[in-house]
Amino acid sequence: MTTPEMPTRTFVARAPVDVLALVPVVLGFEPEDCVVMLTFGSEHQFQARLDLPPPGATDAEVAAISRLLVEPAVHHRVSRVLLVLYSHDAHAARRSARSLVDAFGAAGIEVLETIRADGSRHWPAIGPGTGTPYDVSAHPLRAQAVLDGRVTHRSRDELAASLDPDPGRRAEVARVLARTPALGADEVSALLADCLATGREPGPVELAGLLQALVDPRVRDVAWLSMTRADAVLHVDLWSQVVRRTPDERLPGAAAVLGFAAWLSGSGALAWCAVDRCLAVDPDHVLGGYVAQLLERAVPPGAWAPAGRPA
Repeated sequence: MTTPEMPTRTFVARAPVDVLALVPVVLGFEPEDCVVMLTFGSEHQFQARLDLPPPGATDAEVAAISRLLVEPAVHHRVSRVLLVLYSHDAHAARRSARSLVDAFGAAGIEVLETIRADGSRHWPAIGPGTGTPYDVSAHPLRAQAVLDGRVTHRSRDELAASLDPDPGRRAEVARVLARTPALGADEVSALLADCLATGREPGPVELAGLLQALVDPRVRDVAWLSMTRADAVLHVDLWSQVVRRTPDERLPGAAAVLGFAAWLSGSGALAWCAVDRCLAVDPDHVLGGYVAQLLERAVPPGAWAPAGRPA
């Protein structure tokens, strides 16, 4: 489940096309074959994305998707939701939409609207209709996103590929990794502070020492527990480059820290991409598992307080 928090800028959606322009900006990529939930009326508004059930899914599989969205909405005391189903299959989307509406209704949560979209036309997700053409490429929300520096990838796969290794720069780190001692906690703190303040990346030896340090959970905590929502985006930029330069044997720690930074910045999809890379190498990684739980439970970044204490 992708669970970024709703953007702090206020947007007024007067028509389905406004919603369809907003969703990719919030997700960070153009959605396909999925359902997106926008929430309203809770202390921390958030949105969630799940893949739609595969063709031929059983009633139980369809109902399971509904439960996965209803549970965090109930937990966070959401009063209203808006659902967007991205699908070329009208029958399958209608089936999922009906299940979702029934499940939210049973939980006492109002469904404001259900929209089906396929990238070029949108329809009411439940009911007949020929659809309405739409094009959000020049929508003011998309233009504002560009001005705000928000990148919208063409797909989730493209977003995941943004973390692919940089072979040459990773090799530079690999050459010095074995002979480089781990940095201490104070050294990690100083290095990160300098990189964030200046915008520079660690050199190969500095990065090797940082990666060695992340093996120790006590030192790793220095890297992520000091983050705030105000500087989370800067951490995402820094740790994205770190992940691309990290040899596989030291990838879990760096990817887990990136996952937390991405979640804290509201980039839930990127957080999942980072967590996937972490757990692919070390399925039992503690921080990676913790970030996965934050995402699975749709915990909004606004609920976070420094030092890991709930807000």
